[in-house]
Amino acid sequence: MSTRTAVVTGGTAGIGLHTAIGLAEAGFAVTVVGRDKVRGAAALERLNAAGSAATFIAADLSSQDEVRGLAGTLRERGGIDVLVNNVGGLYPRRRVTGDGFEATFFLTHLSGYLLTELLLEDMVAAGRGRIVNTVSQGIVFADRTPFGQADVAGPYYAMAVYGRAMVASLAWTHGLVARLAGTGVTVVAAAPPGTRSDMGKSMRASMFPWPTRLVWPVIWFNVHRTPVARAARMTLTAATDKDIAHGTVLGIDADLGGADNPETVAAVERLSRDLAPVRG
Repeated sequence: MSTRTAVVTGGTAGIGLHTAIGLAEAGFAVTVVGRDKVRGAAALERLNAAGSAATFIAADLSSQDEVRGLAGTLRERGGIDVLVNNVGGLYPRRRVTGDGFEATFFLTHLSGYLLTELLLEDMVAAGRGRIVNTVSQGIVFADRTPFGQADVAGPYYAMAVYGRAMVASLAWTHGLVARLAGTGVTVVAAAPPGTRSDMGKSMRASMFPWPTRLVWPVIWFNVHRTPVARAARMTLTAATDKDIAHGTVLGIDADLGGADNPETVAAVERLSRDLAPVRG
């Protein structure tokens, strides 16, 4: 039997790294993707110690060209058994990528969308594979700007922008579930609990609109009480448990933010195709 392969984006730290370690311990040959080569080397040490024939690919997934390049590299290497779209971004002030996109929306939703869509043809042709889209319980703070545009319509609050990007990711996941039914490719979403990862530790009250700031101490406590390794168990379960069926959403209600609304799904799919065309 050939070794199963897994790819984890944002896999050099936090939930991504602990998910990758769990996959390595489960016998997968794991490829982790990240920007930082130093972190990548450290991740490889931990993965190899866990028994994996691990590899690291350096890629800045806030760049469309680098997402496309990553997809090309992965396709050349051959079949993927598990793809974990884990990378995301949370910034205290609005950022723009080198391609001109609002950074949170691109990194948190569009990068995973584009990478997956570029890999889908091969996965469907193989009739197997599992796609795990990591979303966030922070979706409850989502800005309600409709998905006719990538940017929010009002003031920039980091958690509201991040939550809205997660609504987009979850809505796209619902559409992907429908499209891939019967293909042999399983699609699952997982929303691990808030944790004291680098992203969790970067959170500040100012990232939330009023009146949410009033409950900031409660939010801070809930985020910091959960170790990263424990939070990652949900993503790992989504990636490895064969009893978790196609279309399952773990950790949150599937309809949060209206993500399961057919109009929202259609709007997100249309916006994603326009901003990150697969045949770019």
